Amino acid sequence: MAEALVIVGVVASIVQLLDFSTRVVSRLDEFYSVAKEVPKSFRQVKTELPLLATTLAQLKEAISTTSVANKSTKALVPVIAGCNEQVTQLDAILEKTLPEANDSLRMKGKKAIVSVHYDSKVEGITKTLRNYVGVLTFYYAAASSTLQPLTGRVL
Repeated sequence: MAEALVIVGVVASIVQLLDFSTRVVSRLDEFYSVAKEVPKSFRQVKTELPLLATTLAQLKEAISTTSVANKSTKALVPVIAGCNEQVTQLDAILEKTLPEANDSLRMKGKKAIVSVHYDSKVEGITKTLRNYVGVLTFYYAAASSTLQPLTGRVL
């Protein structure tokens, strides 16, 4: 019973993170459609977040169809929480730095200048997300593997 609750919790966390990361990517896409340019610091994020979303969607499907070992699903909780924290930080930075369509020219200029100060922070978030994607991908590959362990016997 406890394992089932863990699985439900992990799947719910994945769905929440998928939704949140999709909204962040939509925000960047919106900005791009208006400005025809994404600030340099956000270009890598714009490619990393969809990869995170795809990885999470595959993992969610594997967990939902129980092709992933139930006991090891608990290990995903801190990884998903870490991803969520990074995407939340990224969203806060976007809020401060990406101009809105109705912002004044002065506000747009101010946000452009402010965005430069967040370059290193965004780069750090991107690296951290990339590491999480690697961990999630490795977990998915290992947990859904059909390979049998070696027994030491010669066939």
